[in-house]
Amino acid sequence: MSRTISAIWENTYGLLVDDGALAIGALAAVAITWLFAVIATAAFEQLGGGLLLVMICALLLANLYTAGRRIRQTR
Repeated sequence: MSRTISAIWENTYGLLVDDGALAIGALAAVAITWLFAVIATAAFEQLGGGLLLVMICALLLANLYTAGRRIRQTR
């Protein structure tokens, strides 16, 4: 049981440390969406969720592209 908990902790910590740029980007996307919601007029407030979705998807695609390039360079 202790090995399982240790493995879960190591994998979770590894995801947070290895993908630190991804986490920072996600936080930046949330901050930009919050600013948009504060500044936007009532007609555009409903677009905040879509804006966040587009930014997070773009961030994930950029991260996948970067990881793919890193893997290709090591071969």
